[in-house]
Amino acid sequence: MEKPMRVNLLGPFEVYAGDDRANTAPAAQKVRQILALLALNANRVVRSGQLVEELWEDSPPTSVSTALQTYICQIRKKFELGSPRGDAARRRGARPTLSTVDGGYQLTLPDDRVDAFRFEPLISRARQEFHKGDFLRARNSVVTAMTLWRDSALVDVRKGSILESEALRLNELCNSARHLRIDADLHLGRHHELLSELTSLARLEPTNEGVQRQLMLALYRTDRRADALRAYQRARTSIADELGLDPSPELQALHTAILNSDDCLPGVPEPLRAAAATASASASATTQVPRHLPPAQARLSGRRGQLARAVGALTAPAAGRVVVVNGPLASGKSELCVHAAQEASPHYPDGTLFTRLLDSDDRPVDHAMVLRSFLRGLGAHDDQLNRDVTDLSLMFRAWTADRRVLVVLDDVTAPEDLAPLLPSGKGCGTLISGRRRLFVASSTEQVELDRLPLDDSLQVLGSAVADHRITMDPEGVRRLAELCHGLPGALFAVASKLRLRPHWTARQAANWIAESSQAGEDPLGIRSSLERSLIALPADARVAFETLISARGLRELSVEAVASLLSTSAFRAEALLEELVETHLLRASLPSAGGGFSYTWEPALAVLHSRHATPRLTDGVIPQAVPA
Repeated sequence: MEKPMRVNLLGPFEVYAGDDRANTAPAAQKVRQILALLALNANRVVRSGQLVEELWEDSPPTSVSTALQTYICQIRKKFELGSPRGDAARRRGARPTLSTVDGGYQLTLPDDRVDAFRFEPLISRARQEFHKGDFLRARNSVVTAMTLWRDSALVDVRKGSILESEALRLNELCNSARHLRIDADLHLGRHHELLSELTSLARLEPTNEGVQRQLMLALYRTDRRADALRAYQRARTSIADELGLDPSPELQALHTAILNSDDCLPGVPEPLRAAAATASASASATTQVPRHLPPAQARLSGRRGQLARAVGALTAPAAGRVVVVNGPLASGKSELCVHAAQEASPHYPDGTLFTRLLDSDDRPVDHAMVLRSFLRGLGAHDDQLNRDVTDLSLMFRAWTADRRVLVVLDDVTAPEDLAPLLPSGKGCGTLISGRRRLFVASSTEQVELDRLPLDDSLQVLGSAVADHRITMDPEGVRRLAELCHGLPGALFAVASKLRLRPHWTARQAANWIAESSQAGEDPLGIRSSLERSLIALPADARVAFETLISARGLRELSVEAVASLLSTSAFRAEALLEELVETHLLRASLPSAGGGFSYTWEPALAVLHSRHATPRLTDGVIPQAVPA
């Protein structure tokens, strides 16, 4: 069933039809005022007199009733808000309605379709959690609520006295919620993280004693007692100059306690000190810092340029860093991501999160499971995580909003589905790789990997094996590197075999690769990776791949030749070839003078390109034609 209209009041005025992304808020100012006031009072009657006061104050036109009815009709027509038949229908709320009721009007709309109505219960819950001493949940509730705010309430709506009062109330509630979150952070021992925010707020609100109190406490708890005392002196001067008053007794008492280093002002709250000691005897931080990266190869040969680009993008001063790594099968994408994340990790003091989005059986991993793992790493408890993926994503974005966290997402298959897993903080970074060529709209850097040159392949073998066999048989090592076609995955597989069999020479290893491949075996572990890529292909592209790779001597492919071989149209043949390019099974050359592309096998396919080594993934007989 289609969802009701959505109204956003916490910022610019927005109205959406169901889940449509197009803002359909009316342009006419008086119509905007009426609809905003009705939405602020959804499911309650707004008297005609209130609407008249909002629109015209003390100077309504002579035809005020007609004008008001005209505006109401425009709203009903634009948003299809017909009157329900009877109170029962209105209460059922099958769809939004705008009713004439008891000398006024009532917009019937579910509470969860108005952002202000979602915000206020979250803040009420946060206050209850705070007073119960559950400061972590209180903080999370506030941060989740604050994601609904985009600017001052109804910032682009002309406001009469009633809307002005309502907007002021909402803005004050937002300000109060922010201070509640800061108080929760102080109880959680996040004093260092608060200093920048509180310093800025104290400058903006020099007579706000609540802000000054929070700043003084944060400074004191970060061993900056002198700065805390100076903050008090600045506040006292501002209050005296602007208000002609002395600081309140509470602020004066805090000043005295700081002056005397009173025991009532501990550096870190006791519950958090105990929790940190339980987690790690040497821990001094009050926030859990996850380090989820898997181990990496000791050295990343041949990829220094690409590694430098990835690390440079992840550590750049720009906000919202998103780096995408593309490359063919066995080109070392995952390894480069791990190395880049390790080098960039000092820039992300709040942790590094890592996940693969395909499991060991190549099935997509449930995003809710990934988010629970991330949130546990950030310190959440299991009893907070019994939520659906939407709520978990909101919670994750709330937790990362003011943190510096690096998220590494490997084996990505559908970048359009990544939104729930992306951190929200401007100081966060994301590193993404997958088996297919990926495009992520928010990416700030694309890093492309290709096969390694021969010299770099020799260097990989030399550093991975590191014994006399590399220097004693340079020709054998060269042959070994050539058989690996510049693929780091294949090179590391060979190095592992040589370390496992120290009596083998490089020449013997090269012979083993050649003979095993001819016998239909998978000496370099490439075929298993290839099969995983093929399984993800659409059926017609998989059939096309198997038909093409089975064609003896067909090393370079043109659209015309492939169309003939597959008994299909040139248009369909080109679409299939491009699908194989995106899956890193083929690579396309620049157009020839005639304007057409030609296609060649990726290096990983060269390792397997023999009659016996062709992987067969379809059951039964392979069709002889691909549908046009």
